[in-house]
Amino acid sequence: MFDKTLDTLVIDPVKMNIVNRVAAETAMSGAFHFQGGLLLQGSLNGEGEIAGRLVVWHDAKLVGRFRVLGDLYLLGRLGDAADDIDESTVIECQGTAYVASTGVSSGTLIAARLRMYDGAVLQGPFKTLRGEQSLPVLTPA
Repeated sequence: MFDKTLDTLVIDPVKMNIVNRVAAETAMSGAFHFQGGLLLQGSLNGEGEIAGRLVVWHDAKLVGRFRVLGDLYLLGRLGDAADDIDESTVIECQGTAYVASTGVSSGTLIAARLRMYDGAVLQGPFKTLRGEQSLPVLTPA
């Protein structure tokens, strides 16, 4: 007999001390720096840094080059391509990247650690950061 334990991902932005939010149906483009994490429920396109945790909600989309200085929780989409690899999207996560059952990544995902849940989709490449390693492309000037 096979004992299957249920692995659950619980997201509570208040308990996670996330202070920034991009609401559903909101589209933002440009260069960004968020202090205190970000709850992304809309669309964010560009480049920048999230100092804290990043939660990409179910219908949200993140496109471009971003560094996350905390953990990443992917319930929505990374990258713009629907069925192909999006080479313009590179997400560097200094912590753990949690890809939920509804999460889809068509961009390059780079993280210190990866946790995938049943049904998660990684269409693009995944790379592991080692120690204090960081991508030169995303290093602040």
